[in-house]
Amino acid sequence: MGADPLLDRIRRTVAANRLWQHSTRLLVAVSGGMDSVALLHALLALRSEWTLTLRVAHLDHGLRETSARDAEFVRELAAEWRLPVTIERRPVAEACAQEGWSLEDGARRIRYQFFMDTARRYSASHVALAHTADDQAETVLMRLIRGTGLMGLGAIPVMRALEEGAWIVRPLLEAWRSDVVAYAARHGLAYREDATNADHRFVRNRIRHELLPLLERHYNPNIKSTLTQLAEQSRWDYAYLQEAAGRQWKRLAKTRPAQPIAMSIPVLRRQPKALQRQLLRQTIQRLKGDVRQLEFRHWLEMERLLAERPEGTRLDLPGGIQLIREKDHLLCRRDGLAQSASCAVY
Repeated sequence: MGADPLLDRIRRTVAANRLWQHSTRLLVAVSGGMDSVALLHALLALRSEWTLTLRVAHLDHGLRETSARDAEFVRELAAEWRLPVTIERRPVAEACAQEGWSLEDGARRIRYQFFMDTARRYSASHVALAHTADDQAETVLMRLIRGTGLMGLGAIPVMRALEEGAWIVRPLLEAWRSDVVAYAARHGLAYREDATNADHRFVRNRIRHELLPLLERHYNPNIKSTLTQLAEQSRWDYAYLQEAAGRQWKRLAKTRPAQPIAMSIPVLRRQPKALQRQLLRQTIQRLKGDVRQLEFRHWLEMERLLAERPEGTRLDLPGGIQLIREKDHLLCRRDGLAQSASCAVY
């Protein structure tokens, strides 16, 4: 089994990205689909190499008639492979209606909260997800179509912090879906088919089944590799910008307890535009704002605030973030009463 191509790919990904160390407690997210079942099987095969402690986690979103059967499949699989399992059902549709989230966004939020809660409960330091290189290519293309910046082009990271002391890791992210299909066939793995993966009402499915094959046939037979390379290069470039902005932020931002963050406008305007935006992004993040809600029009309004708006102008951003133009400083604060997703200038 040690010569298996997928196992070798996982070994290289773990080593190159330092996904985990020996004796790691690993929570493996298993939906019951082929990718996650193959990941769990592969980690079982590799468990002794890192002395891993594995636990299966499955969230029943309750959005499909077959979801209960998917959960039961995962329960039986974990029992067959003698692994502990945590299965929960959370009311995704109700939460989305209450919070005003789309089903896709709400399901993601609730799923990651489930991972975080379960990891904390069982002292797991890592949560392994089964995204592949195909998922990466699809995500890059989807974000290009919708509109994105450098951070968005970085798409799916191979590793990211879930919370303090816990990490999301993706050991299959450098493997193609065809590698996973071949692995599942070699080992005779049973898995559940998700009918929604063929539903063309979802943008990702249309990209997977229509747009990417079209691009491969008529424009670039290596389009998926090209897109994953773009994601990797974008992540490196964005990481450099973050680091450079972090050094500058300490120099130009003034922070005091219970006071707005004050940033020198003359110093801020002397920075390259890419660095200006990153400095503003880091300020919003320090205020616990959600930068994912910011659109291109928001960045344009921030630039106008710095360049041409008169003293006293206030810019309201999504999530209750406010920027106020003074003579020589930009004041940044969070107003808990202003939660609109609009962008208003006063």
